[in-house]
Amino acid sequence: MRLSRILLSTLVASHALAASANVELLQTPAPQSTHATRNVITNLYPHADGYLLTGERGLMLQWQPDGQWQQLQTPVSVGLTAIATLADGSAVAVGHDAAILRREAGGEWQKAFDGYDLTRLQIAALERRHAELQDAVDNPAQDADVEELEFQLEETGFNLEDTQAELESGPNKPLLSIVAAGGERLFACGAYGTLLRSDNGGKHWELQSASLDNPDRFHLNALIRSDDGSLYVVGESGLGFVSRDNGDSWQAMDLPYDGSLFGIIAQPGSANLVAFGLQGHVLISEDGGESWQHHKIEAGASLLGGTIDAQGNVVLVGHGGIVASFPVAQPDTVTVRKHPSGAAFSAVAVQGEQLILAGQFGVTAWKMN
Repeated sequence: MRLSRILLSTLVASHALAASANVELLQTPAPQSTHATRNVITNLYPHADGYLLTGERGLMLQWQPDGQWQQLQTPVSVGLTAIATLADGSAVAVGHDAAILRREAGGEWQKAFDGYDLTRLQIAALERRHAELQDAVDNPAQDADVEELEFQLEETGFNLEDTQAELESGPNKPLLSIVAAGGERLFACGAYGTLLRSDNGGKHWELQSASLDNPDRFHLNALIRSDDGSLYVVGESGLGFVSRDNGDSWQAMDLPYDGSLFGIIAQPGSANLVAFGLQGHVLISEDGGESWQHHKIEAGASLLGGTIDAQGNVVLVGHGGIVASFPVAQPDTVTVRKHPSGAAFSAVAVQGEQLILAGQFGVTAWKMN
């Protein structure tokens, strides 16, 4: 399976080199850097008059389009991938090794959860499932397929053993996206089908992976919430889910593409959605995910980040410096530009006549015309 949302080679390499030091990375504050704006940036969010950026080795920045910036102190040195803010001014960030950081309004970032906590939640879930299957095998219903139940029992046992071993080998599952779902509810998703929920602003988390029909544990790459309150998840192998009840239940979406999707965006005040991913594939829905149309940007570069405004103007970015823009109602009229750096871009924002681009070589402002 492809590890999706963070495809930037330097970030993957740095994580691999540090794999033997998971405990230290989760307990070591991010290093301060005088060149922080040139490091790998994974995501950006409008914040005050500028942007809040996440990046490699626990990097978090407050950045202004005029070039001024400040590095924030964070308690971990693993890559951070996404941030969500709540109505009370608090914020929650997620990253590699299932790190979850939380900050009260005006406070400092603190670690609330990590991969060891995730592993314990997964062990508990697998133990419950194993006990249920064992009971079903020992006391089969009249119409039960005992052979299938025995197969599931064996597979669950293997998964349980592997997960128990992770407590010794250390965390290995990045969280790739997080969304605030109203009130104090949050959802976070990531590798190997991981879905987490918090109902108290990120202080405590529950495992929700089993609520998705994802038996192969495909990676979940992006989570969003549209203006009507619907929640959407997209991921590996054309995987997509929607919740119309604030995450209490999830239904699979019928997507017309079976490759990896790395992001999804929702037009403000509209039912329009745009999902995007591997090799320039783009999916568009005009009815809140009930139906989808498949398009492809012929430049062929994988698309990693995007934004859409209230008028339906879409900008997508990705590998090779690609910047693709089009009206959501006319996706075939796409304009493709390439940034001279040739960088892999993971996120984009539009500010006036310029784009704010974040990715492989840091963050930069680039005039569209």
